[in-house]
Amino acid sequence: MPSAATDPSTLRRLTARAAQAAAAQDAAAFSSAAGELAALDAEQVRTVLGWVLRGALEELHPDGLDGDDLREAVAATARAAGWWPELDPRVLVVVLTAALGEHPDPEELPRLPHPLVLSHSLLLVHDLVAATRRPLQRHLESALAEVRRAETMEMP
Repeated sequence: MPSAATDPSTLRRLTARAAQAAAAQDAAAFSSAAGELAALDAEQVRTVLGWVLRGALEELHPDGLDGDDLREAVAATARAAGWWPELDPRVLVVVLTAALGEHPDPEELPRLPHPLVLSHSLLLVHDLVAATRRPLQRHLESALAEVRRAETMEMP
């Protein structure tokens, strides 16, 4: 991580807690873990979760993604997360497309609150990582390694 603002072990622990709560369909525990994550450095958390999402998608679709794959990922997460009262499939779409590097025009989309985006990111992380059958901690370690690698590369 770029600064001491967010300790990687804290990020790993809170992300795991959110995933466990999602697996148990425990809205209160999920909201608590997501709220604690939202208090960390937003850019760092978004970057790491984005890497986790991209890595899981690449693992699940080694031959490439298409629109149907993305629609199914959103639909599967929306079905699985029906227990969470703040679920909005449109936010899942925004999170997934942003993780892939596509950002909507701010004029076309109202600014979404960070905690809402983060919670939806965690729901996608939980579902996509579970589908890979690799432990979440391995995905997080890979994401953190990618972030560290990207930080050491010189910008042109």
